[in-house]
Amino acid sequence: MTSVEQLAAWVGRISYEDLTEAVRQALKIRILDALGCAIGAIDGPPIQMLREVLEDFGGHPLSTLIGGGKTAPDRAAFYNSALVRYLDYNDSYLAEGETCHPSDNLGAVLAASEYAHRSGKAFLTALAVVLGGELNAELERQTAARKGEIPAQG
Repeated sequence: MTSVEQLAAWVGRISYEDLTEAVRQALKIRILDALGCAIGAIDGPPIQMLREVLEDFGGHPLSTLIGGGKTAPDRAAFYNSALVRYLDYNDSYLAEGETCHPSDNLGAVLAASEYAHRSGKAFLTALAVVLGGELNAELERQTAARKGEIPAQG
């Protein structure tokens, strides 16, 4: 089985109950951090311009925009992700080939979860899937953990 097939099989069977309490807490902290950044960014000039573009384009109002309103899920994912990242300035880009900041995925998972009418537990589980090992290592340990030089936890 290829690594992609192994990952797909794992994603297909993970549930909220599979998440440890530590992972659940880490997810909640990341969500609160991301939402705080998003709320702080609402009045930012680039965000205001993006909001105007979304209003011009319209879209079936199926997913919520942080700060109010609704639009199509893909546009909500884009807008909410821009809000989340605007103040953080992609603060954990480490090197070429590294993964994105964990919060980069929150806007898309939030829009998709709402569109699919998923519960908060399903949202947390989906977020845990896209964050993967990011939950298990502090920023300064992530590169070494990925390379197998140190264990991800501990």
